[in-house]
Amino acid sequence: MGEEMTLMAPADSFETARGVIDSGADEIYLGLENRNFVNLNLSGRGRGCNVTTLRELVEIIEFAHERGVIVDYAVNTPFLSDALEEIFITHVMAGVDAGVDALIVGELGAMQLVREMGTGLPVHASVLLNTFNRGQIELLKSLGASKIVLPFKMELDEIRELSGCGIDLEIFGQFGCSNINGTCHLIHSAGETINLGIPCRANYLIGGGVQRVHPILDAGTDCSLCSIPDLLEIGVSALKIVGRGMNPEMIREIVQIYRACIDLALDGSDAGEIKDYALTEEPIWQLLCEQKRCKYLRTNISDSYV
Repeated sequence: MGEEMTLMAPADSFETARGVIDSGADEIYLGLENRNFVNLNLSGRGRGCNVTTLRELVEIIEFAHERGVIVDYAVNTPFLSDALEEIFITHVMAGVDAGVDALIVGELGAMQLVREMGTGLPVHASVLLNTFNRGQIELLKSLGASKIVLPFKMELDEIRELSGCGIDLEIFGQFGCSNINGTCHLIHSAGETINLGIPCRANYLIGGGVQRVHPILDAGTDCSLCSIPDLLEIGVSALKIVGRGMNPEMIREIVQIYRACIDLALDGSDAGEIKDYALTEEPIWQLLCEQKRCKYLRTNISDSYV
């Protein structure tokens, strides 16, 4: 069994960063707004999901470092044209000069460019690179990756197969897209809610012989608490919470639960004991259990993957 598992949490402001750090995050990840764009950004997310100013980024980094918390800088836009190269370099160096600890990069050309820049910082291969096999892991290692963020759509046995590749593996613990990362073309972050407007979770009128309303695109998995002991045994080094741009209070509560459950697993608790703890502390978790939206375990959702 692994001896530790880092708990990573999202931040889009000083308030959010302070909240998740106080709730037990060992590491935070964030992006920075870029004034060269109107709706896009270089952080793999749209506007409104990133730290607004460089000054606030510096304040977050200082606050985190004073508490021994690592800060990862998301520069993982899934595309990079020649026209964006100088903008990208300037954006990366803004984070480097501010004092971030690692770069999250999500495009092969960008990884090569970052390598040539020689920032001296560890490079984490983003989930947007969709690393499903050993061959891609070796490619990313050759481009300088020190850690690889695996896709949501994997099972424990598949993660175990990749764990012997000589590189740190990171997985997402809570929430996530119904689609393969980086290949979803549905509009997000437009003020939608998880019940009404997230495109892959929404209800659709399905035609044919019998018309009905159905969430036909919904293959989202939301919770990995019961997988934590197995992920530790496999040797996964970091568990990451989705949520840049989400309600800060919700994120804090999720981080608190995962902090406690990781600590329970490190003390020897099994999946059943962890589940009982979560349901006692947060009864609303029962909804996820009833829907069997379990990450990394075999369920009807994982059986539906194409």
